Order: sequence, then structure tokens, then C-alpha cells
Amino acid sequence: MTWILWCSIAIVLIICEIATSSVFFCMCLAIGAIFAALAAYLFNSNLIEILVFVVISILSLYFVRPFFKEMIKKSKTVESNVDALIGAEAVVTSKIMPLKPGFVKVLGEVWRAEASVEILEGETVKIKSLDGTTLTVEK
Repeated sequence: MTWILWCSIAIVLIICEIATSSVFFCMCLAIGAIFAALAAYLFNSNLIEILVFVVISILSLYFVRPFFKEMIKKSKTVESNVDALIGAEAVVTSKIMPLKPGFVKVLGEVWRAEASVEILEGETVKIKSLDGTTLTVEK
């Protein structure tokens, strides 16, 4: 095979990696194809090209892929919008009773809130969950 064919295979594998979420599997094969292209340029042996492709691809799968997977795992997910409210503290602005929701103020906004126990105005509560526009809070 020619080095141009190996480069084409590498490009297709890179596009496949971008188009899918294969977690660097296709990229490892693309690395093997790039090294096979180099072998095809330097040597005129299909056997050497295929061996280089297989060996480099396997080495990439064992060394490069875990490195990138670990980098992805370490990236911290930042909660945004209403998901950031869960776990936050709020101040009760209107008395909350078990069957009668009240209101709380959190991050400068007033939200409808419900609780399983009575909570008086002025108390600080923790937000447990969110259902639509109603917060579930606890003391």
C-alpha cells in the first residue's frame, strides 16, 4: 500500500473520532495509520506497514487512550442554572407548612418552597431538590 492510502485511512479515522464518542479508540487507530504511512514511505513492504500499524495501534490503545480518558474524567462538572440551587442555603421569607408551600430567597431570587415540616419565616434552610418552579427544602 502507498503512504497516501495510509494517510487517507488516518484522516477517515480522525473524522470518525470527531463524529462519534468512541473515547479515543479511532484516534489510536489513526496514530497507527500515521506510523504505517511513515513505514510505507520508508520501506516497500506491505508486511512491515501492517505490522507497524498493528503494533503502534495496540501500544496507543494501552498508553495513549488511558491517558486521555483520565484527562476527561478529571474535568470537573460545574453545575449551572437551577441545578446550582440544589444544596444551597436559602432564607424563608414566608412560612412553610407541610401542605401549604411558602417562599424562600436564594441567590437574590424568591422561589416557591415546600417542606415536610413547619418552617418559620427568617429561618435558614437547605435546598434538597427542585420540581418545576418549586423547591423542596429542609431545616
